[in-house]
Amino acid sequence: MIEPNKQVKSRRYLTGFSVVGSLITILFFAFINFSTGVRFPWFIFPAYAVLWWPILTIFIGRHSMKMLSLVGSLVTVALFVIINYLTSWGYPWFLFPSFAILWWPIAMLFGTKHRKVLSIVGSIVLIAFFIITNYITSPSVIWFYYAVFAVIWWPLSVLFAGTHTIKGYSVIGALFIIAFLTLENITKSPFCPWALLTYLPVLMWPAGVLFGRRFGKLSTAILCSLAGIIYYAALNIYVFHGFPWAIFPAYALLWWPLAIAFAKRGHSLLFSAIGSLMSAALFIAVNLLASPHNIWAIYPIFALIWWPLTIYYFVYRRHEVAS
Repeated sequence: MIEPNKQVKSRRYLTGFSVVGSLITILFFAFINFSTGVRFPWFIFPAYAVLWWPILTIFIGRHSMKMLSLVGSLVTVALFVIINYLTSWGYPWFLFPSFAILWWPIAMLFGTKHRKVLSIVGSIVLIAFFIITNYITSPSVIWFYYAVFAVIWWPLSVLFAGTHTIKGYSVIGALFIIAFLTLENITKSPFCPWALLTYLPVLMWPAGVLFGRRFGKLSTAILCSLAGIIYYAALNIYVFHGFPWAIFPAYALLWWPLAIAFAKRGHSLLFSAIGSLMSAALFIAVNLLASPHNIWAIYPIFALIWWPLTIYYFVYRRHEVAS
């Protein structure tokens, strides 16, 4: 066994040897570089490789992997900055590889034990990277907020998507989606408030989480579908005039209470009959509104008749014969 004091002295000698040896080697390459008349300082490439000798000697074995990642990433970023400055400083491309390298110390400093802090710091780094990239590559087109919208879900999910905070997560997430869609609507097409059409389906997420098991009850289905029908009808009347398009979301929303009232309770024949009648009514209404001089609704109605007919003979009658 080597005594602790001897271990310390041995490490000091190794550290000193690596530092002095690396400096001598770097100076040697620099001398060759400039003595041969080459203007470009190519010695920085072997110098970068040589620098890892003292870096590893200093940090390896001392439980200093975090410092190793920090120092190593800074040295690597410095290399990219120098190369960028010497070759093409007009376009700062060093930011792109530097962004990837920075994840090494970030992961080492925070890791899985500090996942909340990691998500916050990591999302800030990502957002800054996308903003800088947008400014460098295409300053005339602002697109970074699409990436920001996706990145923010990382800390939101880590901070709030737990068993005891899932309700708050659904509310915050829904409001965040609505805010993003509203911003997109205002900035891209302010004269057409299409974001209003998305609010109801987005709010169904927190509604489903808050209602819980009650979301599958018939009373809740009737109340929510009725609210949706009224909402889209109001938009159709007061905002998006013209064709009565509200019949389409109303048709889709009616399937919710219809499925709970009949299909979920084993009344498959009634479910198929009412569903077919409701679908036939939709086709007839669309036919009359869109093209009253061309009777085409008969074709999908003919196909719909086979649904209750099949249920009657192959499900309902079979149960009667078996009983």
